[in-house]
Amino acid sequence: MVYDVLIIWWGASGLFCSLFLPKELKKCIIEKTDKLGSKVLLSGGERCNLTNLNLNQNPELYYVGQSLKSLPSLFHQFGPEDMIAYLHEHGIETKIEANGRVLLKSWKAKEIVEFLVNQSKNNDTEFLLNHEVISVTIADTHTFVITTSAGVYSAKQVIVASWGMTYPQIGASPFAYEIAEQLWLSISSPHGALCGIETKEDLSMLSWNTVQTTLALYANNKVAYATKWSLLFTHRGLSGPIIFDATLYIDQNVSKYSLQCNFDLAGTSKKVIQKFKLSPGDTIRDFRIKALRSIQEAKVSVWWILLKDLDQSFQSKIIPWLYFLGETLDITWKTWGFNLQWAWTSAYVCAKKFN
Repeated sequence: MVYDVLIIWWGASGLFCSLFLPKELKKCIIEKTDKLGSKVLLSGGERCNLTNLNLNQNPELYYVGQSLKSLPSLFHQFGPEDMIAYLHEHGIETKIEANGRVLLKSWKAKEIVEFLVNQSKNNDTEFLLNHEVISVTIADTHTFVITTSAGVYSAKQVIVASWGMTYPQIGASPFAYEIAEQLWLSISSPHGALCGIETKEDLSMLSWNTVQTTLALYANNKVAYATKWSLLFTHRGLSGPIIFDATLYIDQNVSKYSLQCNFDLAGTSKKVIQKFKLSPGDTIRDFRIKALRSIQEAKVSVWWILLKDLDQSFQSKIIPWLYFLGETLDITWKTWGFNLQWAWTSAYVCAKKFN
């Protein structure tokens, strides 16, 4: 059997894409595990950060990558309001919280996973679980041959919608990176981000203390990123949303980076004030970065398939009928809903190519 479209791994982008592909196409999603929606279920502490309305202001503020200029036109085709409207149309209610993030009103990520799976099945999508993809090759007949741990399949078109390397405990791996290498596509070296930072300073005595601070990330003594938010001290260093977002701007050469925090005394515990000997007019402290936390703790992988090597529907310019979506691309996001919106948008735009 030759499938018209075969989607490798059913991450949020792959599953959502299958909803909008023509029903008459013979299509299939291959998943390496026996579970559906593992990573979506983790979103927002299992409440599911669906999207973020702040994207309407300037999407380039919330993503990192080499092709940010293309984002406004992509989100114009399918943005936050479109996702909210699609869910409301099918009876799934949402709620807006602080910082523009949009969650399920039920606070149960399982609700959207079950809904999307049922929608995909209603669109005649076949699911093959416990099929780990070993290789993707191109046959002389210009079809793709997908070799898996449970069989060999052929397809006229292939959509790679796998996760990055984060969350290996639920099946993530550098699969997209390896496939790109097999097919001689341009790729950039991935590493983890949206994670904690280990500091050279011993901050273990402040573990679990949260403070409000204005943070500046320096790269070779120049400000690379700055923002104001909450910071969490850990037994190894620093964490919390403000640190997670800062790691998007740190590459693997951590020695060139440092952090500077300007503490808000009104939101700082006495223990932290005493540790750093803070006082009015003397609230700035520097921290040296030792390392980023491991890829097992990171929430995303930075840098993958270069967007400039894909057309407007995310099809490879080098290998026709091969597409890459979601986390496989060199677009990475800040916390609070921007990740899933990128999945919904890239999936919808890709699916339009088939209609």
